[in-house]
Amino acid sequence: MKNTDQKLKQLIELVQKLRAPDGCDWDRKQTSETLIPYLLEESHEVAEAILENKPSLLKEELGDLLLNVVFQVVLANEKKEFNMDEVIDDINKKIVNRHPHIFSDDSVDRYSSKKNWELNKKKQKKRDSILDGVPNSLSPLIVSHRLQDKSAAVGFEWSTINQAINKIDEELEELKLGIKNKNQENIEEEIGDLLTTIVNLSRFLNLSSELALKKANKKFYNRFTQLEKLILLDKKIINNLSLDELMKYWEKVKNAEK
Repeated sequence: MKNTDQKLKQLIELVQKLRAPDGCDWDRKQTSETLIPYLLEESHEVAEAILENKPSLLKEELGDLLLNVVFQVVLANEKKEFNMDEVIDDINKKIVNRHPHIFSDDSVDRYSSKKNWELNKKKQKKRDSILDGVPNSLSPLIVSHRLQDKSAAVGFEWSTINQAINKIDEELEELKLGIKNKNQENIEEEIGDLLTTIVNLSRFLNLSSELALKKANKKFYNRFTQLEKLILLDKKIINNLSLDELMKYWEKVKNAEK
């Protein structure tokens, strides 16, 4: 741990040197705001490395993300707002306070601890609702997951998976009715409701709908590009083919994966 502390200190000192009057022009020009795109980009690259199951790449991307975190702290320290010790102290206290079932001698069950976590956050941050605090800049799927996760923490949750599945069936029937009535506004609303129930089912199964969709997108991309290659090998033009012909190529691609 001491060695880790020294290396973290060295990283901070490196960033401080870059920010010095005789440092790097680019680094000296940066502000907390200008670095936001890089912070978001590195976060997504960490997620990609995890999804691709590449430990060496993940190590590299976590380093890049850590650099962004340190840079933000150095900028704050320059303005006398806070330093790295305070950041670490705050998160250590937060972890202990929000996990009484782990760090306290009191007998607290895990459900109660989750409920208390959300209630404590509402109180500490003076929020109007338990649902507050989810950044709107996140993808709608993640926002939906987090909102339902928060509400579930205080008991607003199906008790069985069948109830969650039945809700999907219910919302699908309402969507079909909206389509039948050709009510565009209602159709959009029902699609939103259906997506919400699917997100809730994935959360119920302890899965991320965001990651599930990312993987499905990647699978679709890979299959469709293979489909394009097969069509070119047959010296055909893709937009001249019927849907039935395209689906035959699609099935070839799927069968080749088995």
